[in-house]
Amino acid sequence: MNPPFGVQTKFADRPFLETAFNFSDIVYSIHLANEKVQNFILNYIKKFNWKIDNILPFNMVLEKSFPFHTKRTRNINVNVYRFVKK
Repeated sequence: MNPPFGVQTKFADRPFLETAFNFSDIVYSIHLANEKVQNFILNYIKKFNWKIDNILPFNMVLEKSFPFHTKRTRNINVNVYRFVKK
């Protein structure tokens, strides 16, 4: 799992995915559900010779856990990706 899915720290997803790809033949990761993020992921994993074999849309409820959170809870649309090594 990859919280907070690269939102607060620019490019946080890259080292997470690269490290995960070095440890396993199957990786699950959570990312914001939007076209820009999905296109980035599709292009990024190609250079590591990985593919996506499943995307599960999910509405995640996040509770306030950081000082920069302004609401008690927040619903966020995410995709849970299942990556497999080619």
